[in-house]
Amino acid sequence: MMKRALTLCVIFFVAVTTGYSQIFTENFNYPIGDSVSAHGNWVAHSGAGSSNILVGEGIEMAGYPLSGGGAAYIYNNGQDINRVFDSVTTGSVYASFLIKVTAQPSVAGYFFHFGHSVPMNTFDFRARTWIKTSNAGFQLGLSFATNTQVYYNTDLNLDQVYVVVVKYKIIDGAANDEVSLYVFAQGDNFSTEPGTPAVGPLVADGTEISVGAVALRQFNASEKVIFDNLIVSTDWPAGVVPVEFSSFAANSVDGKVNLTWTTASETNNRGFDVERSSDNVNFQSIGFVNGKGTSTSTNAYSFVDEKAANGTLYYRLKQVDFDGTTAYSNTVEVSNEIVTGFQLKQNYPNPFNPSTTIKFSVDQVGIATLNVYNVTGELVAQLFNNNAEPGTLYSVNFDGSNLTSGVYFARLTQGNTSQNIKLILNK
Repeated sequence: MMKRALTLCVIFFVAVTTGYSQIFTENFNYPIGDSVSAHGNWVAHSGAGSSNILVGEGIEMAGYPLSGGGAAYIYNNGQDINRVFDSVTTGSVYASFLIKVTAQPSVAGYFFHFGHSVPMNTFDFRARTWIKTSNAGFQLGLSFATNTQVYYNTDLNLDQVYVVVVKYKIIDGAANDEVSLYVFAQGDNFSTEPGTPAVGPLVADGTEISVGAVALRQFNASEKVIFDNLIVSTDWPAGVVPVEFSSFAANSVDGKVNLTWTTASETNNRGFDVERSSDNVNFQSIGFVNGKGTSTSTNAYSFVDEKAANGTLYYRLKQVDFDGTTAYSNTVEVSNEIVTGFQLKQNYPNPFNPSTTIKFSVDQVGIATLNVYNVTGELVAQLFNNNAEPGTLYSVNFDGSNLTSGVYFARLTQGNTSQNIKLILNK
């Protein structure tokens, strides 16, 4: 099914199709400019800290079952990264993703491959996916391991988005596993696996592996590949009837995490199993929200995680059909801060000019005051004088526009308990 054009800031899909066995998805929904390896269980296995693969603006294609977020910019010669998953020892593993090449590489090289879950060893790189310059743009190729690559004999255009599917098929016996490459342009039908791939199947020319990782590789400074919306699964990943999302967000408020999402359309949707993880690998169900069945209207949903732990948390939605078919949304990340006890947190920024934020919490119900004094003990500002309750993180702004540069002290008081912090106004 092709995605309808919608005027939305963020759109992505949950894949819903019988037998669709998804391992994980990645749409690089992280801050622009961050290293990909700072998020989502991606780790460097080569060139760590050198020309890191960064997050940039995302790319999309109508009808593809994942969108939104950012993208990985494989734009240099340096860091290579991988993400592991539970090893697959039978059947097939598919990696489906979008690419956009913005410049012709000066040399040929491979930018994606499968591997063992641990360790990420050069000798075990399989289904190496290559790119080289052609007269009209570029071509994509494939090699099983270290053998000579075979190229798809079709010139692809720069600055155009393509769907690429890389397949590793595990076959009983020795030295007979196969790898294949599929390439689709906008308007092509990628709802089912074609009978003939663009390249392959290529038969094993090296030691066979249990597939347990995917990797992104930088091979040359001229390499300009935008890589996005990765789906790793054990079945063909692109045939979908979508539950279409317009947003999915997580926000921490007073030690709880508020999840909100909206759908633009739903088909046979019983509801959403809300799942949480502290490591973005092991998820547990924390609640269920009923869906709207079949709907072409916009629907808004929310869920509050009352028992969210302190620190970085990851959330995803397990969409459940009435027939029991399930699929997963993208994962969202949030930093949660648990509020406990009587505490006056250090202001930020500090030093500041002219304003700064001060946060505090209390351990009992009652009137609390937050005052600011100069070095002589003179009161220069009262920021809070009101009833305060435990479990809430209060935040106030201190504006020093009318004060001179220097050291000041903020004091939080409730009953017989007080706490001070030092503020530095530097104009």
